Amino acid sequence: MDGLPDSKHLTKSGRAAFVFVALAFAQSVALSLFIGLTGGYRSEWIALGFLSMVIPSISVLAASALVRDQLRPIKWDRLPLRYLPGALFLMPLVMHAVMLPMARAMGKLHWQAWLSSSDGLYHTPNWGVLTPIGLIARIAINAAFGVIVVSVLALFEEIGWRAFLLPRLIERTGSRRAVVICSAIWTVWHIPYALAGIQHLDGVPPAWAALGLPLGIFGSGLIIGWFWLRTESIWIVAIAHGALNNWGQYAFKFTAAGGQTSDVLVVAAGGLALIVVGAILLQRPSATPE
Repeated sequence: MDGLPDSKHLTKSGRAAFVFVALAFAQSVALSLFIGLTGGYRSEWIALGFLSMVIPSISVLAASALVRDQLRPIKWDRLPLRYLPGALFLMPLVMHAVMLPMARAMGKLHWQAWLSSSDGLYHTPNWGVLTPIGLIARIAINAAFGVIVVSVLALFEEIGWRAFLLPRLIERTGSRRAVVICSAIWTVWHIPYALAGIQHLDGVPPAWAALGLPLGIFGSGLIIGWFWLRTESIWIVAIAHGALNNWGQYAFKFTAAGGQTSDVLVVAAGGLALIVVGAILLQRPSATPE
């Protein structure tokens, strides 16, 4: 029968997706338990937390081998440049537009003392004494270098969630529902990292962080998923993910340490804003990937 090969392919594809998720969660829990039991955020092994972003790629290879599901080629040459500004700036701008005013309204927006110059120079703790132009240049270099490094790490994560899992969910449920399901799974996968201290907010108990951070993860999953639907570009989703991680709370790098549970409310507000934007984007008519 003409439809039989496709049916078999979908069955195998579905099993590969299930095994991928199971392996990704098993490694997430194992890594989080190790970091959590050795001191959490203060563990001498905390640097191993970066392995969390490689876990999805490892899970893709293992799931494909176990199920014998042939990997679908990633279109490495696909980079629609008109989506690049959105990938870089959409989520950071949305988060800052909500989080900065909310932090100010709560009386929690206090810039670090060195940002106030009495002699026309800025006596920075890490960059030395800088002129205003020099400070701007340093911040720009720091932001550019940071997003490049984090986007490279995010690439390994996106190979799993958007390039591997999302297309298989689309086959089963349709594009919009698949993005929501993928985002929900991705969100739950992050929770052990928050509980273990791998994803950390200064002075905020891990349990509170595990309540506030998932909103932003789910909202960003909707937006990154929308970028995948529009582009099927691994580079666009990796850059969007990297910009979120590095620039999502960038301005807060220059504020005085908060260290209060109420900081979670500010982060959660940014996450809710991402959910709203993601929901709006997913209502737009789908387009042929460019």
